[in-house]
Amino acid sequence: MKTDMKWVFGIVVLFFFSCGKREGQVSLSEKSEMTFQLDSLVQESCVGDNCAKLRLVWPVADGGENASKINEGIQAQLRRLAQYGEASSSRPLDSLANDFLASFTAFKSEFPDSYGGWEIQAEGSVSYQSANTLSVYFAQFSFLGGAHPNSLVSFSNFDAVTGEELERNQLILDESKLINLAEKKFREHHKVEEGTGLTEDGRFSLPETGFFLANAMGFREGKFWIVYVPYEIGPYVLGYTELEFNKEELGDAVRW
Repeated sequence: MKTDMKWVFGIVVLFFFSCGKREGQVSLSEKSEMTFQLDSLVQESCVGDNCAKLRLVWPVADGGENASKINEGIQAQLRRLAQYGEASSSRPLDSLANDFLASFTAFKSEFPDSYGGWEIQAEGSVSYQSANTLSVYFAQFSFLGGAHPNSLVSFSNFDAVTGEELERNQLILDESKLINLAEKKFREHHKVEEGTGLTEDGRFSLPETGFFLANAMGFREGKFWIVYVPYEIGPYVLGYTELEFNKEELGDAVRW
């Protein structure tokens, strides 16, 4: 009887140790999994009732061996979006922010009767993450005076294993196939009549080489996106042209 009780007691102890491990310990794969949190930089400077505002929001990678490389790529894109004038894109974000605010103060001092403020906003978010590829989607808005504000979107795409930022030929694996599919969808989006060339339509600005892929390409909402920003393929009034493709449409033409 005592032997049986010892056996039961051993099973109970083993059960409690097993439960404790499941609840209190994290596996090595969970520890090494890359996670993201948001960071931000918000600054403002006013001259009278007019203000210059800068707001930057971006994801910060943590937990993976190559998180630092991804963070460097994200920071580089933020510097390009926040850059004002001829400032170097290699400088820290807070230094670029100070230059932006100082330029606004100097402008108002030189032109005290000028009306209105300045504003730069840029926000990045992780829009796609697979075993191979990571995409960060950026939306930027700026107004520095003039007839209207400007805006654009962009993607930074990374190798999820190495952390290196992907070159265009690493992201696009079959460019001719993608161009053909994109042009077809572009024509459908803008309702170009069948048999009419894009240059004949009159709404679009194309180089001599013809239709081209946009600068902003990457993954969002589980799909591959090609986004033409204002002025890229037509006048400002044309606005954005956003083309989305699912995996069934593109197959292996891009790196999923």
